[in-house]
Amino acid sequence: MKLFLAMIAMLNLLASCVANTPTAPPDAHVPQVYRGLAADATASLGDVPWRQLYDDPVLQSLIEQALKKNYTVQQAYAAVLASQANLAITKGNQQPQGQATFQTPYTINAGDKTPITPSNAFAQSLGVSASYEIDLFGKLASATAASQAQLLATEWGQATLFASLVSQVASAYFQLLELDELMEISQQSAKLREENVRLMKLRVDYGESGEQDLLQAQQALLEVTEQIPLIRQDTIQTENALSVLTGDYPHDIKRGLTLEQQIKMPVLPSTGIPSRLLTRRPDVQQSEYQLIAADAQIDVARKLLYPSLSLGVGATASGGIVNGIDPNLPYNLSSGVNGVWFGPSGLFSIVPQLTQTIFSGGKLQANVQLAKAQQQQLVFGYLQTVQQAFQEVSNNITAYNQQRLYRIETDKYTAASVESARLAQLRYQEGQTAYLEVLNAETRAYQAEVTSTKARLSERLALVQLYLALGGGWQQS
Repeated sequence: MKLFLAMIAMLNLLASCVANTPTAPPDAHVPQVYRGLAADATASLGDVPWRQLYDDPVLQSLIEQALKKNYTVQQAYAAVLASQANLAITKGNQQPQGQATFQTPYTINAGDKTPITPSNAFAQSLGVSASYEIDLFGKLASATAASQAQLLATEWGQATLFASLVSQVASAYFQLLELDELMEISQQSAKLREENVRLMKLRVDYGESGEQDLLQAQQALLEVTEQIPLIRQDTIQTENALSVLTGDYPHDIKRGLTLEQQIKMPVLPSTGIPSRLLTRRPDVQQSEYQLIAADAQIDVARKLLYPSLSLGVGATASGGIVNGIDPNLPYNLSSGVNGVWFGPSGLFSIVPQLTQTIFSGGKLQANVQLAKAQQQQLVFGYLQTVQQAFQEVSNNITAYNQQRLYRIETDKYTAASVESARLAQLRYQEGQTAYLEVLNAETRAYQAEVTSTKARLSERLALVQLYLALGGGWQQS
């Protein structure tokens, strides 16, 4: 016993000398400012919950449905449950393990047998055993830490999916509203040009215009009407895509506010402090916890090189009846045995066991090197994720600012084009210009209105992507 206690003391001393692998993420040397023109403020657009940014009740309802019913979301929920179960299993390895066994065998010995062999026996036994691995070097604790970190990584992966899904639903909804506006512009333009064709027919009938003017008016009408089926096709397909995003089969999508009323568009986007991006972006957090899990796995692999100490405890109780022992044996050995219950009898044992791998063909050392190599892959993956995050923010700052300027210019161009078409119509009615000038002006006005609508969409999509890049969209409140 003294030797055993001395061995335990020595192993504990050795265990205290085994340091764990550090779990701090590598320094990514993030820049102090984002590239691009942004508002100088500590608050960030990425801190705004999606319910506040997307204040259209219809869009909010679509996002809520997507976060509940989308099948990719359901898979993410299942992945979190699997990680929770894996953590419970790993934690269970740190607890004592016990089992009980109850046996009731009945045996018959047929044919020739020795005089002391019973012809039949009915014996019952109950055995209880327990084992406990003493975590001297923290191997089991490191395995639990790895599972905990992997669970957190899975949860942050779920948040990454939430943010992406919110962005996809909002983008599809805005595209749907843009298509509605394009349809309205096309239908209004078609009505105007239908009226032009009708009036031109009258002018041709009265000899005031030639057949060529009528053909040009009909061409102008067809230039618009041929777009309507394509817009309707895009609308239906966008509705179908939005239906599937919300976990449903294709159906009509309800509309709320107009495209112009969607999102309060800031003059300059507010990005906040760049260093906070690392804690706000769920994909960066996911990568960081994957790295922490890899560090813990290195500890597990290293500590497999050290001895393991386990303690086993067992107890057995038995009893039964035997028959068929020869009654003519000398000394009357069978007296009180045949047909008489014997027991209970018991056995109790304590078995400490120290195990040390002496030779494994280099597998354990290779396992350590494998864990270190996998951890290095995750280190570079973490740094790459951070760089890509800053790239996405900078790209979308530029995209938003330039799309906003582009939308302003297209609005000016549209206003000028519409006024030009109005004046060209007056000039034609007064006989000061040819009808071709009217057609050209109306064509430019129609194209300008279409371009202006697309610019409003692009401006909002740029803000949606900037919001996603800044780590927004997964916050629930």
